[in-house]
Amino acid sequence: MLQKSKAFIRNNKGESLFCINSFFISILYMVIKMILETISLALISLVVLFILTRLMGYRQITQLSMYDYIIGITIGSIASEMVVLDDFNNMLRPLTGMIIYALFTIILSLLSRSSLAIRKFIEGNPITLYENNKIDSTALAKARIDVNEFLMQLRIQGYFDLTQLDTVILETNGNISVFPKSQYRPAIVDDLPVKPQREKPSLSLVIDGHILKDQLAFIEKDEKWLMSQLKVQGYQSYDQLLLVLCDQDNNITSYAKRN
Repeated sequence: MLQKSKAFIRNNKGESLFCINSFFISILYMVIKMILETISLALISLVVLFILTRLMGYRQITQLSMYDYIIGITIGSIASEMVVLDDFNNMLRPLTGMIIYALFTIILSLLSRSSLAIRKFIEGNPITLYENNKIDSTALAKARIDVNEFLMQLRIQGYFDLTQLDTVILETNGNISVFPKSQYRPAIVDDLPVKPQREKPSLSLVIDGHILKDQLAFIEKDEKWLMSQLKVQGYQSYDQLLLVLCDQDNNITSYAKRN
């Protein structure tokens, strides 16, 4: 009888250990599955967001109108929601929403290019805030800008005296354009009694220690020439350099990495 009891206890212990191991294995499996699903959903949302952004064009970044701003926030919110989905099966709805928003934006962009009326309806019209030495309070109210903010925007652009300005316009992307009076406009080359020579922008030959061979070929030089120029400046390796620029006269300007 005693032996049967001991055997029964051993069997129960074995079953208990098996149950405990199974429990921890199942929890570990669920955790790993959740982590992998979260990583996969994040990568999918990033890839889709990148593709849609490229399809919608760089205008989403450089010239945001109010409509573009709202659409950008909406698509970004949907993409962030994809990351926290409970299951892959629920991914189709937010993914479809992102694509529909992007396609709608692309279609409206194409229509606005072909129709001025549609463009005005979507983007609105510029608003003149200041003209003929007068601040248009009605225009400020329409743009929902108070006087303090109006003056701040002018100061940011370097204008502290309203009497120096001819016209101030609020653009459809939210930027303020300032047109100063003729006597306060910055001088340009045509105002000076000189005839400037045509200049070309400097080319990058080395960036972060990597040679840009296509740029070297463009100026009809090789790596041997480049290294000889760098050795004159005290450099023995490209790894020492953060940036190397070459002007139109083939003069080299080097910027070293910080140790």
